[in-house]
Amino acid sequence: MKTVLLHTCCGPCVSPHKNAQLLNNIGNELSEKYGVEYIEANFKKKDGFKRSVELSKKYNLYRQDYCGCIFSKR
Repeated sequence: MKTVLLHTCCGPCVSPHKNAQLLNNIGNELSEKYGVEYIEANFKKKDGFKRSVELSKKYNLYRQDYCGCIFSKR
């Protein structure tokens, strides 16, 4: 038996430079449109960004210094 998980969340919601509420609204709209569950997140609360940096260092995880869009590379 094969299990397929159809969930998504928003990676940029951890950035202190992004509007998490706007991103969550878009995620929910797309979730309804495509029938995929969206998990709302705002990791900036309770020093979430700082914690994400700490955990990334602890577990030697890659962190890119831009969101991935063409505009952030400029």
